[in-house]
Amino acid sequence: MVITQQILTDHAARKNAEGITWFAAEDLRRLGIREPLFTVMQTVQHTLRLKKAHQVVECHGYTDRWSLQDAH
Repeated sequence: MVITQQILTDHAARKNAEGITWFAAEDLRRLGIREPLFTVMQTVQHTLRLKKAHQVVECHGYTDRWSLQDAH
C-alpha cells in the first residue's frame, strides 16, 4: 500500500492535461522505491483494482516505462 500511495501522490503532482503520468526506473529511484519497474507496476495495478480506484495502469507495449491514468 505504501508504494501505491507514493505513486498516486507523484501522479497527482505530475499528471498531464489528459490525466496521465509515465513512470520509468528513474522515477522510482527518485521516489526511493527499489523494486523493479514492472514489479511496482503490478503491485500498483493490483492495489488499484482491489480498491476499485479511478486510475488504471497501462504499459502500451513499452518495456521501459508504464503509465498511470485517471479513468473517467
